[in-house]
Amino acid sequence: MKNNNMWENFLKPVVVLVVICIVASAALAGTNQLTAPIIKAQEEAAANAAYLEVLPEADGFEEITDFQSSNVTKALKATNGAGWVIQAYGKGFGGDVPVVVAFDSEGTILKVKFMENSETAGFGQKLADPADADGQKLAESFVGKSGTLEAGDVDMISGVTVSSKAALAAVNSAVNCFNEVALGQAAVVEAEQLTPEQALESMELTEIEIPEGLTGAWETANGTTVLRTEANGYEYETAPMDVLVELDADGNILNVWVGTDGQTAGIGDQAGGAEYLNQYKGVLGEAGLDGVDTISGATQSTRGVKKGVRKCIQAFVAMYPDCAAATAVAPEGGDAESEAASSEAAVETVTLSDEACKAVLPDATTFEAVESATSGVQAAVKADTGWVIQASAKGFGGQVPVIVGLDADGAIVGVSFPKNNETDGFGAKLYQEGNEEAAALAASLVGKSGEVAIGDVDAISGATISSKAVVEAVNTALSCYNEVALGQAPAADEGGEGTDMSAMSAEEARAALAPGATLTQITAPEGLTDAWQGDDGSYVLYAEDKGYEYSTKPLNVAVGFDANGAITGVWVDVSGQTAGIGDQAAGADYLGQYTGITDEAGLDGVDTIAGATESTRGVKKAVRKCIQAYAAGLAS
Repeated sequence: MKNNNMWENFLKPVVVLVVICIVASAALAGTNQLTAPIIKAQEEAAANAAYLEVLPEADGFEEITDFQSSNVTKALKATNGAGWVIQAYGKGFGGDVPVVVAFDSEGTILKVKFMENSETAGFGQKLADPADADGQKLAESFVGKSGTLEAGDVDMISGVTVSSKAALAAVNSAVNCFNEVALGQAAVVEAEQLTPEQALESMELTEIEIPEGLTGAWETANGTTVLRTEANGYEYETAPMDVLVELDADGNILNVWVGTDGQTAGIGDQAGGAEYLNQYKGVLGEAGLDGVDTISGATQSTRGVKKGVRKCIQAFVAMYPDCAAATAVAPEGGDAESEAASSEAAVETVTLSDEACKAVLPDATTFEAVESATSGVQAAVKADTGWVIQASAKGFGGQVPVIVGLDADGAIVGVSFPKNNETDGFGAKLYQEGNEEAAALAASLVGKSGEVAIGDVDAISGATISSKAVVEAVNTALSCYNEVALGQAPAADEGGEGTDMSAMSAEEARAALAPGATLTQITAPEGLTDAWQGDDGSYVLYAEDKGYEYSTKPLNVAVGFDANGAITGVWVDVSGQTAGIGDQAAGADYLGQYTGITDEAGLDGVDTIAGATESTRGVKKAVRKCIQAYAAGLAS
C-alpha cells in the first residue's frame, strides 16, 4: 500500500511531466524543421525581388562571395553589365537595419531600398514602409551619389536619429564593398576588438607589483608595460568596466582594451569598440587625453574609460618618474579641454523596465520604446495610456536623471528619481527611499504640463542646484512629449551658461565682477583683505578663509556686488588646493550658485561639493564675510 502511494503521489506525476516535456520538445523541434525552410525561402524570395527592384535592367545576377568588407551580406554582379547590387546592414535601435543598394559600373548609386527591420513602429520602421514619405525621401537622397557619405549629404529622418545613422552606415558598407569587388580597392574591415581577458591571453606576461589603485600589472616579453584597473561606466553600481592599457618605455599608449559587460547594449558598450579606443593609441601622458572625444549618448561610459586610462598613466608615471609621459604637454592644436568640462550636454541613453514605467504611469499595461531627438532625453516609452520619459540635466555632482509619466494629453501623472551622484544629505535625497522632501518635490510636479519653473515646485532645502536640475529634466521630458506625441520639432541643446573665471588673473576677475565700471581701491573694511568701489555704485570685496590646505595657502576670494547689493559673481584663487579636488571650488558650476544672492540667508541654498567639502565651505565663509562687510558699512 505504501509503495502504491509513493507511485501515485510522487513518481507518477514526475514521469507524466517528463513525458509531456519530451513530447512537447519533439513537437516544437519538428515544427521548426518544417517551417525553417519555408521562412528561409520567403526571405530569399523577398531579397531576390528587392534585387530586381533596385536594378530592373539586370537580366540575372552572379553572386560574388570573395569579399572581406564588413557588414555586407551579399554582393551581386549583373550578368549583362547593368551594374551591381549589394545588401548590407547597420546597427540600429532594435537590431540590424538592412539595405539593398544598386550601383552603376562607376559606383554611382542608382537606387536604395530599405528592407524589413526591428526598429520602433512609427520611427525606425519608417525606413521599410514604401508609403512613408520620410523613409522614401531618405532613400531617394542617396541616388546619384558615390563614395563615402556623411549625415549632411542625405535627408536624415527627424526624430529617428539612431535608425537613420544605421541606414547611412549600411549604405556606406555597401559602397565599401563595391569599391572592393568592382574597383579592386582594399576592403574596409572592422577589426575585432579583444576583451581585456583575450588581450592578456595573447601576450607573454610577467607579473609585477601592482600600483595602488590598480587591479593588475605586468611586463611583456617585448618590454612594454600592461596595467589594469576598473572604471565606473553608466552601470557603475553593478558592473564596473575592466580597463587594460599597454604602454611603451616612454609611456606612449600602444593599446587599450575595455570590458563593457553590464553596459547598455548598443549604447554604453560602444566604449569598448575599436573606433573609440583607437583614439588612445599614441597618447603620451595625461595631457594627451584632452584629444580623446566622448561618444554622444554614451558619455558616462566613455568618460569612465578615460578615467581608467588616466589612472593607468598616473601609475606608470609614478613607477617611471623619468619617462617622457611625466613631462608631456598637450599637443599643439589640441582643445586643452578638461575631462570635467567636456560635452556635459550629452547624456547616456538607457532602457526603461516595465516596472520603472508603471511606477510613474500605474494605469498603463503595455510599453514600447521609441526614439527621440530631443537633447537630454535618455529614454522615451509609448504606453497604452500615455508616455514615460527619462531625461537628465546637469546637477551638482553630475547628471540628475528623472523619470516622468505623462497622460495622453501631456499632463504629469508621476515622477521618480533614479540614483544620481549628488551630495549626500542634499541632492542625494532625491533617490533615497522614503525621503519626505523628495516625495514632496515629486508630488508638486504632478498635474503640471507645458513648462515648469523652479518657483512652481517644492524644491529640496539646501539642494538648489539639484532641484533646478530636476525642473530642467522635467522640462526636457515635456519637450520630448511635444516631439514624440505631438510631432513638434525636437528641442535642441542650448549649451551651457555662466562665465568661467577660473583661468582669470585677479585683475581680470575684478573687471569681470564689476562689468563696465571704473574701479577705485578703497580702505578694506575690518576682516577683509582688499576692497574696490565702482563709479556705478558697485563693489568688489576680498576676503580669505581656510580651504583644505589651510596651513600653507588660504583661499583668496573676491566677491562682486552691484549697486543694489546683489552678488554679480565670485572669483577664487585655489592655487594651493589639491588639483582635481579642492580646486573645484573655483569652478563656474559651484560659484554660479552665489550669483544673485543679496544677504546671508541666501547662502543656505549653496551646496558644497562632495570630496571638496573643506574648500567649498571655505569659499562660503569668505563670501559671508564680504556680505557682512557690505551690509555693515557699504550698502547705500
